Amino acid sequence: MSAWSLVLAVHVSTAVISLSLFVLRGWWLLRDPAVLENKWLRVAPHGNDTLLLVSAIGLAVLTRQYPGADPWLTAKVLGLLLYIGLGMTAFRVTRRPAARAIVWIGALVVYTYIVLVAVTRDPSGLLL
Repeated sequence: MSAWSLVLAVHVSTAVISLSLFVLRGWWLLRDPAVLENKWLRVAPHGNDTLLLVSAIGLAVLTRQYPGADPWLTAKVLGLLLYIGLGMTAFRVTRRPAARAIVWIGALVVYTYIVLVAVTRDPSGLLL
């Protein structure tokens, strides 16, 4: 297995885990927020997301594709920043359950966009 294949496998795996944890935490946020006080739910997502980011940087270096130089990767990074902002808003800022649900769903839509951009390597994803 090449270094690129290994780093890609780590990146895709951690992206799936990240989404799974985000969906699970969002479900609990809307249904039973007290569950979110479990230490593993405050630590695991950050550890996984760190590995996700490190593997993303590794892929960029290995493929010599960088945000700012490659439009699809720039769109993916900008989408990531929006996803993080929406996630922080849903979990930390917004207090009303309906508003939390709307922001959380918005974050899931942005996550879908990020994946579509990654798969198509086109900043429009599948919008065209």
